[in-house]
Amino acid sequence: MMLKNTSLLIAIMLLVTKIGRSQDWELGLSGGTSGYMGELNPANPLKLNDWTLGLLVRKNLSRNWAVRFNFLRANTRGDGASSSNEWVMQQQLYFKSPIYEASLVGEFNFFKFEPSYGRVSYTPYLFAGIGGFHFQPKNYNFDGKLVNLHDYQTEGVDYNRYSFSIPFGVGFRYNLRGPWTVGIELGYRIAFTDYLDDISGDYINGYDWVPDRNRLGEESLNQRLHFIDPSYQMLIGTQRGDGRKRDAYMLATFTVTYAIFRAGCPVYIKKN
Repeated sequence: MMLKNTSLLIAIMLLVTKIGRSQDWELGLSGGTSGYMGELNPANPLKLNDWTLGLLVRKNLSRNWAVRFNFLRANTRGDGASSSNEWVMQQQLYFKSPIYEASLVGEFNFFKFEPSYGRVSYTPYLFAGIGGFHFQPKNYNFDGKLVNLHDYQTEGVDYNRYSFSIPFGVGFRYNLRGPWTVGIELGYRIAFTDYLDDISGDYINGYDWVPDRNRLGEESLNQRLHFIDPSYQMLIGTQRGDGRKRDAYMLATFTVTYAIFRAGCPVYIKKN
């Protein structure tokens, strides 16, 4: 009986040790480039033309699985005048928008990786999850001031500037020494909105205005006509968007993380 109880105790201790080791946390920073896909970039998923910066918290559940919380700021922009697509170029539309995102993703490591433990110092990984974000498309007015396009309702739609997204992508990380790990990552976000760029539906009559939504005063009419398109009168009722229901944005980032182990003391194994 004593032998049996001793064996059970040893098994429990080993399990607790394994769980303790697998519940390490990592805190980190991410930074890199960002881009978007939508009406002003309909075909190039690698068009990265702005910047992103973020914070991350990762919990390593095991050597193959982890969950990660991200909070980031990403800038996106599109310019029809510089597009290689003739239809997009003719529209001469433009936008830029900050995106503030919070997301929770699961990660799968291809190798049995855990910072500071064992001799596996690197691994490629996949991730996917769910996120929420806020966006605010902008353009320059006659005075060169950056203003919110949503306020001008360029398609007569009072769309929501909060939305959900599905983040997914691939990455690679390498444990430098002890608690420090660096990585690179390419991720995409499918947005549950088609208004990241303030473009989705058809050209409208710019003179049609809903008074109770006019928060900008009488002088806003000419600005609205300008943001819609200088030749809008010939385009009323024709397609302004590309017919797809969702825009997307993408990030290529470099990450640096610091692991916090069990009681808060980093432990590392010297790599041969």
